[in-house]
Amino acid sequence: MAGEILAAIRATLRETPRLFGAGRTDQGVHAEGQVANFYCRSALPPAEIVAALNQVLPADINILEARDVPPGFHSRHDALARRYRYQIALRRSAFFKRLIWWVRQPLAFAAMEQASRALAGRHDFSSFADRSAEIAEPRVRVFTASIRRGDFLASFTIEADHFLPRMVRRVVGVLVQIGLGNLPPEAIERFLSQTADDPAQWTAPSSGLFLERVIYPGEHGAPTPRRPAGG
Repeated sequence: MAGEILAAIRATLRETPRLFGAGRTDQGVHAEGQVANFYCRSALPPAEIVAALNQVLPADINILEARDVPPGFHSRHDALARRYRYQIALRRSAFFKRLIWWVRQPLAFAAMEQASRALAGRHDFSSFADRSAEIAEPRVRVFTASIRRGDFLASFTIEADHFLPRMVRRVVGVLVQIGLGNLPPEAIERFLSQTADDPAQWTAPSSGLFLERVIYPGEHGAPTPRRPAGG
């Protein structure tokens, strides 16, 4: 995606800036609310830049909005939180296969909801991470984690200060194993308290995962940063 956006910038603004993204997603993961920033000399208003870029971008990439930002802004480092949503289909669909994970067996949502509540707070998510990736901080502060069930879809939403590679997909995989009755709800707490390799085998497919929103200071719903201890 970054390459296509840079190509569109070169074609429309006649500049070749560096593009800074708010984060990477696994191949096949969808980004509803990805954020990126670049610096340019163009005097075009942000709305006109959006229109110009969308004229030349491929159909599966759409710029929703552009804003002027202060010098030094970085879409990744300035983010307070990110929110992901995972969609599980409760019945077969011929049209949405790229956007869902269809779990054929019935799921016990009460057990899944009980397990998801244990995710809130600050925990070591090493059990849910890709061990081959370089991880600077395995402890993640989860602000909210919840499951909603509809007629066709169930969605798992999680918001945290940062995410580890494969983390959301493996959390979902464990929740589904709990919903299937293959694990007790307390399994989540065990994987958070001691490092285990088990969640890797239950990694949910990328098709159902969406980066829903990247949240910055001053925005509606932004978490309140904690003060340093003793401050």
